[in-house]
Amino acid sequence: MLRALDRLLKFLLTFLIGLLTVSVFLQVLIRFVFKYPLPWTEEVSRLAFVYSIFVGAAIAVREKTHLNVDFLLVVLPAGLARALKLVGTVLVGIFLAVMTWQGIVFVRATGVQVTPVMQVPFRYLYLVIPSCGGLMLLYLILGSIDEFRKGRTG
Repeated sequence: MLRALDRLLKFLLTFLIGLLTVSVFLQVLIRFVFKYPLPWTEEVSRLAFVYSIFVGAAIAVREKTHLNVDFLLVVLPAGLARALKLVGTVLVGIFLAVMTWQGIVFVRATGVQVTPVMQVPFRYLYLVIPSCGGLMLLYLILGSIDEFRKGRTG
């Protein structure tokens, strides 16, 4: 099931980057060649950009490819480095849990607002915050369980 979710997220990210590229290209082409702006392309490109950031962040948590400064982990003794890494993981987990919860609160609070051009309710735009926050938290927990098992057996 996780593999299917991983494939879905990667497909979604590819689609969002393609949508972002096409909408920006259309905006530039129509505005400078035909001297007519397409208002919806700005909203579509902003939405695709923000969604691609959150989806990409979830993928990065899954693949453990986020930027990591490990200077202290390299210099400290192995046991202390592992404890420090655990503290960092717990703090990231707390942040993601709060982000997910506050994202849900935020989605509920923006139920009646709509985008100016496309008239899409903002709640659908902001839904990416709790959904990707929850995915990142899930991936962080699963990755931590894998690390714990590797540390115990390896």
